[in-house]
Amino acid sequence: MPIVDNKSIEQHRKVGHLLLTGVPGWLTSALLDSIVAFPPNGLSSIRCFIQRGVPFDQIAFRRQYPLDLEIVEGDLRDKDSLAMAVGGIDTVLHAAAILHVRHPREWYVINSDGTRALAEVAAKNNVGRFVFVSSNAAAGRSDSFDHLMVETDRPNPLSHYGKSKWLAEQAVNSLNGAMEIVVLRPCMFYGPPVPPRHIDVYQRLLHSKMPLVGDGHFARSLSHIDNLVQGCRLAWVHSAAAGQTYYIADRSAYTTKQVTEAMAEALGIKVRFLRLPRIISPLAYRLDLALASAGVYWQTLHLVGESDWHVGVSCAKAFRELGYDPHMELMSGMKQAVEWCRSKGLVEAQ
Repeated sequence: MPIVDNKSIEQHRKVGHLLLTGVPGWLTSALLDSIVAFPPNGLSSIRCFIQRGVPFDQIAFRRQYPLDLEIVEGDLRDKDSLAMAVGGIDTVLHAAAILHVRHPREWYVINSDGTRALAEVAAKNNVGRFVFVSSNAAAGRSDSFDHLMVETDRPNPLSHYGKSKWLAEQAVNSLNGAMEIVVLRPCMFYGPPVPPRHIDVYQRLLHSKMPLVGDGHFARSLSHIDNLVQGCRLAWVHSAAAGQTYYIADRSAYTTKQVTEAMAEALGIKVRFLRLPRIISPLAYRLDLALASAGVYWQTLHLVGESDWHVGVSCAKAFRELGYDPHMELMSGMKQAVEWCRSKGLVEAQ
């Protein structure tokens, strides 16, 4: 259960009336679990912004989260619904985004333009603090395994998803002063509730060989969901966070090979690798860019194209300024995720 002890937070502002976008979602569900277990100081109310047209069982949702929740249905492309969402709100946690798309332009329509529209409406409606959940993809990659990316590095996003997040960061930061802006850059999420794409990886590990590009010694930072929840809750209230950008991830960076082996160990098996030459990755990246220019997105090709990148990050700034203290690490987090999958009958026991 992701819990943050209020006594450990230097509490300079109250959350007040809170808006969560991206509900229902992986992060927002975990945040609501955390609020049920340990309400933050100064929380007055919670409003959830639900994507219009998405199947949503309000009765089951309210049963799962016994809180006084207000539901607003709308769309990031509809400014009237955005005004309804932010009216009377003190703190926004903007987690709504699109990760995998049918056409590359969707990243910019939702992640860039939608975020800009929400932030502009929030500023006009006197929101106090706007916390934007961006991504390490907005920064790109580092040159070597030993160089962990830090917030002062010059961003160089290499994917359309990353560029859409970087444009969104620029849009919200341009409003700093009209309201307090905090940008969080998590890395790949993991932990329960486990999404279908991660369950597919577990099934592949159980039943076939797992592709491994090169020697697998490429830096990877991951963000366990409990650690990210802690980062979000600190960003709501900490005075030092105003106007800042933070990487939020596990305490240590891993390697691609370590991540795969941890998944296998959590499943109780020994991983079988399908070893691929490193040249595969840059070739896939170039083909991915060519297809994207033609309006085509192929998820598998996209992921292979990024498989030899070093994307380790340092959370030293969050440690130093916010007192961020991530407790979950790779092995315990993967075991937790697999146990959750098995409790739901999604992954067979070994």
